[in-house]
Amino acid sequence: LPQEAGSCTTKSSSAPHHTRRAMTDKAVFTKQDAGDFEAGGGMRQNVDNLILDRRAQIDELSRAVSDLVNGNPEFDDIFLLRFVLTWERRGGLPKAIDACRETIQWRVQNKALLDSVCALGGKAPLEDKIMTFETVGPAGSLGGLEPIYCVRSGHCNIKGLMKTCTVDEVCEWLHLIKERNYRICDERTRKTRQLIKCITVIDCSHFSMFGGDKGFYKALGDSSKRAAVNYPQLLGKTAIINAPSFFRVLYSSFSLFMPQSFLDKMALCPATGTYLPGAQDASACPFIRSYCGDDRSQIPEFLGGKMPTPPWLTPREECNNALHKIVLANRSKTMIDLEVPTGGLSAKWEVIVQDFGVGMSAELVPSDGSAPIKVIPDMKVKAEGGLAEGIVQLPVKGTLQVTFDNTYSILRGKTFEYRLTVLGDPGGTGHAPPPPKKDPFSP
Repeated sequence: LPQEAGSCTTKSSSAPHHTRRAMTDKAVFTKQDAGDFEAGGGMRQNVDNLILDRRAQIDELSRAVSDLVNGNPEFDDIFLLRFVLTWERRGGLPKAIDACRETIQWRVQNKALLDSVCALGGKAPLEDKIMTFETVGPAGSLGGLEPIYCVRSGHCNIKGLMKTCTVDEVCEWLHLIKERNYRICDERTRKTRQLIKCITVIDCSHFSMFGGDKGFYKALGDSSKRAAVNYPQLLGKTAIINAPSFFRVLYSSFSLFMPQSFLDKMALCPATGTYLPGAQDASACPFIRSYCGDDRSQIPEFLGGKMPTPPWLTPREECNNALHKIVLANRSKTMIDLEVPTGGLSAKWEVIVQDFGVGMSAELVPSDGSAPIKVIPDMKVKAEGGLAEGIVQLPVKGTLQVTFDNTYSILRGKTFEYRLTVLGDPGGTGHAPPPPKKDPFSP
């Protein structure tokens, strides 16, 4: 990734356990990383040579899991090789057997779910709701081989996510979406006969020190521990880019929840401001040059490449269907209007409150001048409930007027986000406009 001028060195995988947990300025990408991925397990190694060198271990592992395989071609030498490589320095073949048996059973029992997650347009359970708060997803590749998965942490609403979903639900989602990169890496490994792994990039631009959440870090740690068993040799490297000045504080918080095998694969890229005009492009990074040459067409623009930013990595506030933020003063209320082009439609509302709660109601004002129809009775949306949502019926053409009320609060202002969508409207965007600049209830 783009880096500043100056020489860099990398972490040593032979360092003592307690020093390897510390993230320092020296944990950065170097040319050595491109040729020697000792901490990451080795990328683009010839799998035929690896299988030949470990033939005895693979055969023994094959015999130990034969009762589960039942001739399934999915669980062949390349599948078994990943377990042998992962555990040969961390417990040897007995640990590899345990992990492999657990994984085969998990994959067989969850085959339909895993297939649906990876199908065209397929989604994991709760993925739509979770992606309301997340800005994550595929971000190109290294020279068409190693898939890049990017997390734009500064554009995620982690606190909102954890108010809406449980730790177990987020952990399950994080685990299931790894299947997509696993299948990409497996397909490219078999095609090229090189061991292909995934690169994760954590873009910390715009991240706030107070934007984290211990519940999310626990979900992340739990999913990483599960991945160490179910997805051996999947992660090649995790790169932290655009790191803020307080990164060490952040690292000390989330590293407590992460397995050491994950921490060993982390590297801190010194580049900052890669998303700004005039920033260095990706060719300045020796790691990118080693794997991609001069081709930056498969690296996203915000990382210094030339690939247009995909929709799922576009900052949420820049998306047409983004949640709109409102800061509502104490003793005040505001109204949002949404045109209803015809009768017989419905509208979906979504609201998440940062702290405490805010009043909400809605009525449909018919275009023929008849009496308004109450579609959402007076209610209070509370912060502890996370994302609140519902669907209301719109029987006639007119204007849906949604009121957010904080007049009962003597001292506290309220901050919340909302999204209103007309469902089944073929003639427009179906989304409510941003909040009015002037409070319609003020003089």
